[in-house]
Amino acid sequence: MNSTLLRLNPHWSGKKYHSLQCRSAVENLKRKKDLPHIQVLTGIRRSGKSSIFRLMINDLIDGGADPKSILILNLDEPIFTFVWENVAELYKIVEAAEQITGISIKYLFLDEVQQLSGWELFVKGAYDTQRFAKIYLTGSNSDLLQNKFATLLSGRYFSNIIRPLSLKEIFTINGLTDRYAALSQRLKMLSLTEKYLQWGSFPEIALNEIENSVKTELLSSYYESIVLKDCIVYNNVRDNALFYKLLHFVLSNVAAQFRYNTLAKAVKSNEVTVRNYLNYAARSYIITDVANFSFSLKEDNRPQHKIYSIDNGLTSAVGFQFMNREGMLLENAVYNELVNSGYVDIAFVRSKEECDFVARKDGAYHAFQVCHTLTPLNRDREFAGFNVLNGILKVESKTLITYDAGETINDICVIPFWDFFGI
Repeated sequence: MNSTLLRLNPHWSGKKYHSLQCRSAVENLKRKKDLPHIQVLTGIRRSGKSSIFRLMINDLIDGGADPKSILILNLDEPIFTFVWENVAELYKIVEAAEQITGISIKYLFLDEVQQLSGWELFVKGAYDTQRFAKIYLTGSNSDLLQNKFATLLSGRYFSNIIRPLSLKEIFTINGLTDRYAALSQRLKMLSLTEKYLQWGSFPEIALNEIENSVKTELLSSYYESIVLKDCIVYNNVRDNALFYKLLHFVLSNVAAQFRYNTLAKAVKSNEVTVRNYLNYAARSYIITDVANFSFSLKEDNRPQHKIYSIDNGLTSAVGFQFMNREGMLLENAVYNELVNSGYVDIAFVRSKEECDFVARKDGAYHAFQVCHTLTPLNRDREFAGFNVLNGILKVESKTLITYDAGETINDICVIPFWDFFGI
């Protein structure tokens, strides 16, 4: 145990963590670090939650905290299995760390805390007794903030979702910090955009020069880990083969409309099972199920759905490889960037024509169409997508997002993907 604690906490030597790229979420976390509230980070595996932990540890050290008063534990490690079913043993690990350092632990970082049965009781007890100055938690399932935890610690925690890198973060990390930098280094900017659209933005993939075959292997391993640990095992899925078949099908058909009953027929299952399995995948953040727009929340008024993957790389690595996938990948990327940019209540509108997205931000609705390459043949159809909003929803803006074309036509702004989201 002592060797594991020393390995997991190299900052005890007084040296800060290096080779870390700053994330946009960190500034928000810094503003709350002096408050006693528990800080919870949830999000898909490999999205950078552990790196954000290390960035916060660096910040604490910069602020004068004794490095030996900071303890980080990765509860996914097999050595901690004895704690998984007996959370009280966690206090013994904290005491072991204090015996090594000779310093009381003030800042506790628990990575993948969902591994611990009854972790909510440990955290509440530690919070109520002020055992630590601050507790940070990560988890890879949105269930972390449901049921017992929300009841026990209502008003005592902050929650933030950590997603794979946004296009703006990728640009910033690569020195494209403003429009001038992007336009003056256009080839670099387009190369980063193309890489993002094809291989996604998991930090390990986006920030390193890796051969495409190795990217595929890495992304496939991410997928297997997420599906097995956070979907199948976590939810006690009984039909593993059906779960994999369903998820493979929807990841191969992101942005395609479906109804639950037709999807169930496609995978030779039933509607209840399909709904449940999609919900399990959504709670692990691997997909999002988006329904058609309606002011009513009744299911009868929102029968049509689309699935979006949290990362284009996962779709590229594990989905069927179709020809002419550029439009599908661009639409999936636009969905993710709308989320990254703070848009909420994202839906699509379907009538005779279709508007790809309507989304709300700062109290107003905005409409978006997505077209990889705008041509004289598809121009009228793409613009007509905004017409379905007439008499249904008043929108503040209409934006048609393309790969690399821009113009303004009446009240419609045509803008490149990289320009709208990256700058």
